[in-house]
Amino acid sequence: MSIFRKWVLAIAMFVALIVDGICSFYLHQFMNYDSFGAASVILPISMMLIGLFDDTNDNEIWLAIGTGIVADIYFYGIIGIYTVFLPVSCWICQKVARFLPEVFWARLIVTLLGTTVFVAYDWLVFKAVGLADASVYTLLMSLLVNLGWSAVVFVLVYWIWGNLAQDYPFLIDLNAYRV
Repeated sequence: MSIFRKWVLAIAMFVALIVDGICSFYLHQFMNYDSFGAASVILPISMMLIGLFDDTNDNEIWLAIGTGIVADIYFYGIIGIYTVFLPVSCWICQKVARFLPEVFWARLIVTLLGTTVFVAYDWLVFKAVGLADASVYTLLMSLLVNLGWSAVVFVLVYWIWGNLAQDYPFLIDLNAYRV
């Protein structure tokens, strides 16, 4: 059963990927304000929270790469956006977590900054390859809507990912540390 405990976080990330896709599909009409929409960012928030809660486990970078590849194929059909953003955000969150106080508000600020960077990065990549034609004004207004939804998602998943990251670290057998 200890083999299963090592992979609980990966299974939970797969479930988060599916929930993110379902929320993107069914809730997109509610995630708009006027003509400005927000992206469903459950997966990036989850990965950033894992990095913020468990800042010493380098295996989570590999989890982020694997999750990014699966998420890119699931959402876009090509590998790129999540494959780059998730490991980089997890690594940065692990480095930042060593200096931040371990409180809700500090993690909220880091996560909101991270989701803002994710949406801007997503827009920049799509603009560069010609898949998006949104203006900078539309991006900025969508970022404001996205900040609101990101705060709501953060509050809903904070304790779930905190408990998972602390109780089931990725590829670490905690039984070896118990007496």
